[in-house]
Amino acid sequence: MSYEFYRVLHIIGIVLLFTSLGALAAIGGRTDDRLRGFAAILHGVAVAVILIAGFGLLARLQMFGGFPPWIWVKLGIWLTLALAVLPLRRKPELASRLFLGIPLLGGIAAWLAVYKPF
Repeated sequence: MSYEFYRVLHIIGIVLLFTSLGALAAIGGRTDDRLRGFAAILHGVAVAVILIAGFGLLARLQMFGGFPPWIWVKLGIWLTLALAVLPLRRKPELASRLFLGIPLLGGIAAWLAVYKPF
């Protein structure tokens, strides 16, 4: 598959991830909401799509073997975003802080992808 295909798939996964995290942050502590289950499933699918498409992009860039440091930082950011559902569920009072912090992490990941600083 082409580089462009993986790139679009990666962006779709990112949009789904932020949609699901936004929904989970907005739901807060409500546990009986059907939207919570749907958003959690969407979150898992989004993380899988991001990782698969991201590694597809790396393959198209022929980055086999050792990865540059910016890729490791991006992987750390995506791992953090993948685990962001835990405090949203267990400590709903943190939702407002995460609602602001999550897009900041996404912006840093985008900056790393565009500029590849190190």
